[in-house]
Amino acid sequence: MRELIEKIGSRLGCRKPVILGPLLQLSTDDSWSEPLINIGWGRFVSLRCVNSEAMFIDLDVCRDCKSLAVAFTAIAYGVSLERRATESGVCGEKRARAGYLYRYPVVAYRAVCRDGEVPAKTRLLYLINCEKAESLRGVVRFGGEGRVAKVYTDSVEGVGGVESILTASPGLYIALSPVPLIPKAGNAIYLEPGSFLGLERVEEIVGILPTAPGKPPRVVVEPLGLGFYEVKRVRRPVIVALPPGTVLRIGRGLSDAVHPLLEALYSIGFASLAPLKQ
Repeated sequence: MRELIEKIGSRLGCRKPVILGPLLQLSTDDSWSEPLINIGWGRFVSLRCVNSEAMFIDLDVCRDCKSLAVAFTAIAYGVSLERRATESGVCGEKRARAGYLYRYPVVAYRAVCRDGEVPAKTRLLYLINCEKAESLRGVVRFGGEGRVAKVYTDSVEGVGGVESILTASPGLYIALSPVPLIPKAGNAIYLEPGSFLGLERVEEIVGILPTAPGKPPRVVVEPLGLGFYEVKRVRRPVIVALPPGTVLRIGRGLSDAVHPLLEALYSIGFASLAPLKQ
């Protein structure tokens, strides 16, 4: 992972962290909404919907089709195809392979309006800390089942203030991406800076905010898989993380060197934070 980050950095003239985000934008017409943040479990809201004084998400001010979105998973079905060659060697038409029906999940989004939910077009925004980021354009493979994604760079308003946990000033933030944690010992059971790497700058874990005033935030820890190593054909480790939407109070800067694994994860967007008004 570190080697890949170094190659991308030298090619595009990047500084660490290379990537910050993501934020979500949605569209139900010809215009895009302001950037939205993940508040946990498939819900995305505008930052102005976060009441940081009463510590809750005020959904009543967000039902304008531009400030609140929900994600859901649909199951799609596919059929494996094969192309049979003719006697002359010319490829023939594709045919379904008998017995090779498969299922795969597809994530879709809806905008929440006053009178219900409507389908929405979406795009994910990542801030690229590179001088040559404009060269990132094209269509790339994205997942399996022949899926692709369009990648391009653009200037988008309303994304200022996004920080990495490494460089954020002291204050209150909400996590845009998972905040990885690495236990220092096998018997680490409490979320304290002395027990986990990744909490060195965290003064307080407030948690995921409720959608009604008066209820306490929830502190949630989830497993985080680090993917599959294609070269060695082995699965990378599973660690734990605070999920997106977790509110954190960040304190002073780091006095010690950052663990190499955490530094690599931070460089590709993990522990990205958006500031909250105080």
